[in-house]
Amino acid sequence: MREGERADHVYAIEAGEVKALAESGSGKPILLALIGPDQMIGLLSAFDQGPREFTAVARHHVLAWKLSRPQYFRMVVELPDVAEDQLEAIATRFRLTIRMCVDRSDDLACRISRRLDAIAIESGCDEIELTQSELAAWVGASREATVRCLRRLRVSGAIETHRGGITVLDNKKLSRFQA
Repeated sequence: MREGERADHVYAIEAGEVKALAESGSGKPILLALIGPDQMIGLLSAFDQGPREFTAVARHHVLAWKLSRPQYFRMVVELPDVAEDQLEAIATRFRLTIRMCVDRSDDLACRISRRLDAIAIESGCDEIELTQSELAAWVGASREATVRCLRRLRVSGAIETHRGGITVLDNKKLSRFQA
């Protein structure tokens, strides 16, 4: 799935994880979200038939169901619980988008600590598979500034970093950077 393509289907992720990347005005990829099992991608394009809003890139092996636009709408009409879940997913993503816009005005340590906290809560795991470059793109900062900020979080005892990931060690210490 590529940003800007015409859409005629959605994907339902059964297993694995997908990065949602959008290209900034300068051509730099921005990480919008990590999308995992029991989530769908391509919903907006299914509704308005507009171009894809992001490029989806598998992080690891991904198992997904491809549903044509008519199949997707038939499922939504015939299964009211699914329709409710889909509307909730769209509302949640919209709310997160608004939050991301507002958060861009916070200092970098605040943005990074919030993002790490949110990922740990969403995944239910303190081990976060996310590179420093991916995190930098997600919070709208340079990799260098992100590395400096992560060093502050490490020194405080809130996190530990390792190749390809970050471990949240102390949520209370991490939350201190969110004030």
